Amino acid sequence: MTDEKDSIRIGDFASLVGLSIPQLRRYDRMQLLEPEGRSEAGYRQYSTGQTGTGRVISLLRSIDVPIADIRRVLAGLADDERRQLFTDHRARLEARLDEVRRLLDAVDALSKEEPMTMNAPTELSTWLHVMPRIPVSDMQRSIDYYQEALGLRLAWQTRDGSLSAIASGAIEMLLLVPWNGEGAPPPHSAYVYVEDPDSLCAEYEAAGGVLIEPVATRPSGMRDFIAGDPDGHRFTLGCGTEVLRDVADHYGLEPDEIAVDPHWLNDRR
Repeated sequence: MTDEKDSIRIGDFASLVGLSIPQLRRYDRMQLLEPEGRSEAGYRQYSTGQTGTGRVISLLRSIDVPIADIRRVLAGLADDERRQLFTDHRARLEARLDEVRRLLDAVDALSKEEPMTMNAPTELSTWLHVMPRIPVSDMQRSIDYYQEALGLRLAWQTRDGSLSAIASGAIEMLLLVPWNGEGAPPPHSAYVYVEDPDSLCAEYEAAGGVLIEPVATRPSGMRDFIAGDPDGHRFTLGCGTEVLRDVADHYGLEPDEIAVDPHWLNDRR
């Protein structure tokens, strides 16, 4: 039990270490950063001795280090292991940077072209990002779930609450809209490419996420699992395996031709 003189309420602790209250609740459920005690009313209480750990987690999350790697850091790593961990993470960030640079080059090229007119022949533009519109029966419940159970964040929300964008990293990935029809909203599904489906599935399970199917390798060459939300929407989260190249060969394709994110796949060949 935490000494009352040493105890820190969750809101104050969040401010001290630079984490949000939803993050602290999620990390408690995941046993990443558990409070040292609870008040008589059942509220989480932290101690001053936990601020160092909290700040380390906050720092690592601010640079988008995966939770699985944060666990390794907190457990203690040898110097060479720690350097390799950050080297690997830097490589992931560089892959994202390459994609951003490609987009910037495209923007620069457009800025140098002659102004486009309505009658000028044009080619179809490339889809840069798909953002599904997900109808939800309880906006706040869904926002809490995506933040606390799935580890995403609220990017923005309109003042009237009619739209909420949920994000991961630098990408706004879901647009939540209120469902006003009869009964439950129609279920939606989407495939999401992730780096490590096994670790992510374990994180979601620890954080109280809805797991519909466990991680498995599919005949298509993907290794993935299925998670759900309170309204019945389904998200398959996975990545390509060695089998993906065999599938591509069968159809006379290159693996990156059947991948959602070719740069991501190329980095792992």
